[in-house]
Amino acid sequence: MKKTLALVVLTGLMLTGCDGSKEATQPSAAAAAEAISAVGVPSVVGQTLDKATDQLEDLGFTVEARDIIDGKSILVEKNWQVVSQDPTDGAQAAQGSTVKLGVKSLEKIAAEKAAADKAAADKAAAEAAAAAKIAADQAAAEKAAADQVAAQVAAQKAADAAAQQAAQQAAVKPAPAPAVQAPAPAPAAVYYANCAAAKAAGAAPLYRGQPGYRAGMDGDSDGVACER
Repeated sequence: MKKTLALVVLTGLMLTGCDGSKEATQPSAAAAAEAISAVGVPSVVGQTLDKATDQLEDLGFTVEARDIIDGKSILVEKNWQVVSQDPTDGAQAAQGSTVKLGVKSLEKIAAEKAAADKAAADKAAAEAAAAAKIAADQAAAEKAAADQVAAQVAAQKAADAAAQQAAQQAAVKPAPAPAVQAPAPAPAAVYYANCAAAKAAGAAPLYRGQPGYRAGMDGDSDGVACER
């Protein structure tokens, strides 16, 4: 279709040039042909090689593809995916020029995706395990703290109970009986025949109640005998 359009345009230009000089017609036709032959290169990255090749060849390009990862031979185009192109998307290139495509096998892409998925799963599992360990450690620490507080409370309660029991026992315990002193031995009987004898014994004067005191020796009955 594009070739037909180019022929129509060229024919029109040549017919138009009949009214002017031959020299003016030829450059215009060449410029138009060159403009029509320049085509924008579409982006085919991400497509399978067979679809990318069909699209580029429909635009008049020649396709050259190669495995840019392992350098393997390309046998079945649908098993390969385009990962790079030259010229790039949007560039202008002449029809018939070559577009170079870098491709990667779908098998390798699948293997890389599986490896990436496994790495992501392993990372998620490791993160989950680390989070679980942190939670377990925190729970253990909180339990240890709670057990310590409970032990302190129990010890305090036991001490309070012991003190209360001791206080109750002290309140009901009878007071000890006062010690009974043995009566003083009765003084031995002392007798002085007279004051001279009392003085000779060194006992004078004698006071009422003392051993040896007799009323007969207390001449003035003042309670003191042999005071003279």
